[in-house]
Amino acid sequence: MVSDLMKILRLALFVPLMLALTGASGTALADPPARVGRLSVVEGEVALRRDGARDWVRAGVNLPITTGDELATQPDARAEVRIGSSVLRLDQATSVEVRRLDEDRIRVKLKEGSVAMRIRSADREDAIEVETRDGIALPAEPGQYRVDFLGSATLVSNHRGHIDFRTADRQIAVTEGRRAQLWSDGPGDVQWDDPDEDAFMAWSFARDERDDRVARNRYVSPEMTGAEDLYDYGDWREYDDYGPVWFPRSVPYGWAPYRYGHWVSVAPWGWTWVDDAPWGFAPFHYGRWVRIRGSWAWVPGSYIARPVYAPALVAWIGTPGVSITYSSGLPNVGWFPLAPREVFVPPYRYSPTYVRQVNITQVTNIVEIDRVVKTPRQVRYAFRDRSDAVTRVSERILRPPTPVTLDADNRREHRLMEWERRGFPVREVVRQDGTRVRAVQPAEVRQQEGQQRPDPRQGRFAEGLRQLREQQQQQQQDPQRQRPLLGDSQDGRRDQIRQERLEALRQQQNARDRDEQARREAAAQQEGQQRQRSSLRDRLEQQRDEASRAQREEVAPRRDERLQRLEVQRQQIEQQRAERERQQVQAQEQERRRDSLRQQLEQQRQQEAGEREARRQQQFEQLREERSRQQAAQAQEQERRRDALRQQMEQREREAQVQQQRQMQIQQQQQQQAEQQRNQIGRFRERLEQREAQQQDNRRGGDEEQQQQQRRRRPFGQDGERQ
Repeated sequence: MVSDLMKILRLALFVPLMLALTGASGTALADPPARVGRLSVVEGEVALRRDGARDWVRAGVNLPITTGDELATQPDARAEVRIGSSVLRLDQATSVEVRRLDEDRIRVKLKEGSVAMRIRSADREDAIEVETRDGIALPAEPGQYRVDFLGSATLVSNHRGHIDFRTADRQIAVTEGRRAQLWSDGPGDVQWDDPDEDAFMAWSFARDERDDRVARNRYVSPEMTGAEDLYDYGDWREYDDYGPVWFPRSVPYGWAPYRYGHWVSVAPWGWTWVDDAPWGFAPFHYGRWVRIRGSWAWVPGSYIARPVYAPALVAWIGTPGVSITYSSGLPNVGWFPLAPREVFVPPYRYSPTYVRQVNITQVTNIVEIDRVVKTPRQVRYAFRDRSDAVTRVSERILRPPTPVTLDADNRREHRLMEWERRGFPVREVVRQDGTRVRAVQPAEVRQQEGQQRPDPRQGRFAEGLRQLREQQQQQQQDPQRQRPLLGDSQDGRRDQIRQERLEALRQQQNARDRDEQARREAAAQQEGQQRQRSSLRDRLEQQRDEASRAQREEVAPRRDERLQRLEVQRQQIEQQRAERERQQVQAQEQERRRDSLRQQLEQQRQQEAGEREARRQQQFEQLREERSRQQAAQAQEQERRRDALRQQMEQREREAQVQQQRQMQIQQQQQQQAEQQRNQIGRFRERLEQREAQQQDNRRGGDEEQQQQQRRRRPFGQDGERQ
């Protein structure tokens, strides 16, 4: 299972990669179509085949339909395809092929079965053209139409509006309330009758009534495919930042955009998202998503009459198809929805005009679009790092398609039974190769066959004559077989018997002749009645034609007036279209001029930026030189200050040394003085001792001598003090 998913993913990723590589080189290749169809209703089993593939796969709701696709319904299934405001519905056992589907035309080929159309727009590009083997049905105005095809017959029904059927040599106008029958192997003239009111048309009318009940929305264009389902599954609100915003009513827990669905590969877009929700088409191929108060909401953006379809408005984590790493058998690739005003960069081929148109509802700044397209990896997305918005690859998202087998014989028998119930005879016909098949024939062909059969009266008369001749021959041979002994009596008896038998035969023949005459008279009477009925039918048809002619003559002025109004409207529409084209040309010219002016402004901006950069560099150099000079001056000043400070420190050190020397000298002097004082004190002590000795010697003297000594001692003390 995982290996199959990997193969499918590689194939699916390779296509958009090659398209992206081829589209990045230039705009020589055409842009993808601006619109697609949507498979909006699937009742029963519906099969799809893309790009001429051999195998059919099961088709589901929200699958995009584009040029080259084929759709087929089983005998118990129906389907509906929506393209903008136009609707194409497929009956049971029906097969169609999309010949062309783009912004200019819608054309499908009805291979077998019945289709119903509802056209709501008067624009030519919105009409669905249905092609069969006998011609092309072209709706001329909005209305309800039906086309049936089965091998030898094409039926075009007009329930409301006007439709033309164009063949190789003529154009047939089918008016309202009429049905045209064209038989390839029957009557050459067109047969007219009333349209069918069967179960298929009842279903189609019910679908149309459901659409009519839905109010017109002023937020999005009716040409936005899938917008009709938004009214039943969500609510609209308006916000100043985003404008109209649509909220889905019921989503599962953990729901996020582009999470519940699967990817399919659809050329030429490549990766295309198919959502599981019944409303999941428009919100995933147009507009952007945003989180408002914890809830997801869809923002359609600006109102555009014909918005451009996109396969999926997401940004990728990792590069699909290029840098893929595998974990548990699945590639490590993720994606997340784009937020409002974020640019969508297509992964397939595109031109600058296309990428602007696909983003015009959200981004109107062309410069911003071009910048993001040139450098997509430098964009910062709002939901890039949010786990509630990012989705990773899983087996559920990469589930492979389911193959479907179509039983051609069963489908053909179902269609024959359906046509027979509608009143068309079915009989066996012989093909050119000798095989016998059952085919549908008109009533006139069956009547012609009844006239070509042999007359039964001739057969019965010839049988009676043959029996009479055989009896006469037998009677002629009887005498030869009889014995020769028989007499004349026996011969007379035999003649009598023979005469009786002949008389009986004559009577029988007369009775047969009378019966035959009665049958001839009855046949003549029946033929006369049939001629009368034919004459009456012709008179009724003539009266109907006269009434229709009178009615046409009565309504001719109104019709002419209506045609004139329509012609005036067409002329106005043509004028408006021409005016739009002229405006588009002017817009393109203005766009070209704006581009040229933008380039000039960009060049001037670049020159100014270069000049500003040069001035800035020059100023930076000047500032750097000035700063260098200032730094050098500051360094010199600091060096000078350091030298002065050093000199001051040296001066202070010298002064400190001098002071220290002075202190040392003072200390030495003080020490010397102290030594001198000690010496003096010692000498004084010696003197005192001497004096005490003298006093002791002289104490024995008289008071005179003591007084003398005292008088002597006083001047000595004065001298000592002086010293």
